[in-house]
Amino acid sequence: MSESILKTNLIDNKRILIWLIVTLVGFTILYQLRPFLDDDQFMWISIPAYAILPALMASFAMFIAVKLHKQKNPNAKAFVFFALGSVFWFIAEQLWQLYDHVWQGDPFPSEADIFYIASYPCYVIFLLIHLKPTLKSVNRNVWLFAIALSFSFLIPSIMAAYEDMQGEDLFSTSIALAYPILSSVQLVPAIVGIMYLVKKSSHVFWVLIIIGFIMYNIADTYFLFAELDGTYYDGHPVDLIFVYGFIFFIFSLYHRSKFIPISDYSDDLFSEKVKFETITKFGIPLTVAIVCMVVLTILINSTFDTVEQDISHNLFFGVVAILGVVAVIVFTINKNLSRLVKMRTAELTEQRDNLENLVEEKTQQVLKSERLSAIGELSGRLAHDLRNPLSVMKMSVDLIKQSPQDLKISDPNIVKRVELIEKSINRISHQVNDVLGYVRLSPLKLSNVSLYDAISGSLKKINIPSDVQVVLPQNDMRVDCDVIKLDAVFINLIVNAIQELPQGGKITIQISEKDNAAILKFIDSGKGIPDEDISKVFEPLFTTKQKGTGLGLASCKNIIEQHHGEISVTNNPTTFTIILPKMLSIKHKKSK
Repeated sequence: MSESILKTNLIDNKRILIWLIVTLVGFTILYQLRPFLDDDQFMWISIPAYAILPALMASFAMFIAVKLHKQKNPNAKAFVFFALGSVFWFIAEQLWQLYDHVWQGDPFPSEADIFYIASYPCYVIFLLIHLKPTLKSVNRNVWLFAIALSFSFLIPSIMAAYEDMQGEDLFSTSIALAYPILSSVQLVPAIVGIMYLVKKSSHVFWVLIIIGFIMYNIADTYFLFAELDGTYYDGHPVDLIFVYGFIFFIFSLYHRSKFIPISDYSDDLFSEKVKFETITKFGIPLTVAIVCMVVLTILINSTFDTVEQDISHNLFFGVVAILGVVAVIVFTINKNLSRLVKMRTAELTEQRDNLENLVEEKTQQVLKSERLSAIGELSGRLAHDLRNPLSVMKMSVDLIKQSPQDLKISDPNIVKRVELIEKSINRISHQVNDVLGYVRLSPLKLSNVSLYDAISGSLKKINIPSDVQVVLPQNDMRVDCDVIKLDAVFINLIVNAIQELPQGGKITIQISEKDNAAILKFIDSGKGIPDEDISKVFEPLFTTKQKGTGLGLASCKNIIEQHHGEISVTNNPTTFTIILPKMLSIKHKKSK
């Protein structure tokens, strides 16, 4: 996310939290009026609540599904199923209200039960689609914990439902048992979502929708026990829990819909870019507040309700089980958060150390680059100043050697000294050429040449000792290259190989082809490069010789890379490998 989106996200989160709390408190206050109102009076609160809230939830879900489908977002399918489940739930609620307030009947099973049951698979599919990207990272223990916790809801619920349906027909019994079974199945991915969001930062949308599903499942279980024991009535505290579920779903969908127009909004529920405080500042306070409000509602209803409602042992057991499960969830979240804080602290410490090392490394690279730049500029000036006198000296020596015999200096010692002067001139010229070759990266002058001919031409320019055998390649290949620059590379590699053979030996040159690239290998039978130096041989100014600039192999690397090729070295035996593309013209034009 960009910085502006994150800032907008933070502002919207605060607004949503404020309005969410206001809405929750508002409905909680309304439901506190139930002990003081009769059924006909309270109907003006319950009917709008169970008509408007499910309708809003279904409308938001359909709106998001359509928008995401137009954007070709993969999460569009998830919201289609959520919208479908919400529509089923809305229809079921309206049928229930009709039976309760208009038709004055309470059949079981009714059409409302069919729609209620149809909503469960839709919500399960929605959760699984949203969790799909993270399922691979959820370990088996999390799934086992979620299943075990879900069974703690299922076992007492299904036992109570089965006992109540003794003697009823198979269809009615199946419908009655379907409620606790499907509710428990729906709870499993919801618990996995909770466990995962405490391990990783999560969007507010996911926090709210998970709390909504938990409210839904708790209300389902609570309602089942109240209905079986005959203690349920319109305005029962369980109705408030259902309302809380509606409210959380609506605000989560509203939050998600706010980001649909933003093209670069990430659909990932869990992201390192989302602030870690999402669950600590949002999830836990809301959970604690809801538990407090539900307990307060139960106490007020128990104290002021004039209708005698005997709470049976089954209902008492169900309420205790629900509170126990909520306590386990809160305890697990708190435990994971403590562990996560330690993990995040360790991660941040490691990241800080890595950043310090990276800064130190980059600083050294910058200093080295500045030093090389200064050296390169100075070397270029010195090389330019030295070349002119060197050329005069070399031309003078050549003229002396080419003079007639009677004009030549006849003293053998002087002839020997002239030869030494010539060798020194050649050595200085070679070093000057190394410096200029490194600091001046001139454009390539491409031509299609034979590698065999290029290597043979380079060998003619080198004084090869009689005890050194050079084995030329048996095959040939043509490549696009700057033959002058490639000649400098070949000469450098062959001269280096000769210097590694003071007692004589063999230099083998091979040519092969792979994937439209030419592969050249220069192999010598010398003692090899020390292991601690092999990674440094192409670094500028690195040399193990008393004579030399340390720029020869660095220049070779620059030339080969300018040809879009690669050069590397291995030991045992020492092998310099060059990989050159056969066709360079098109690539070279593109690179320019």
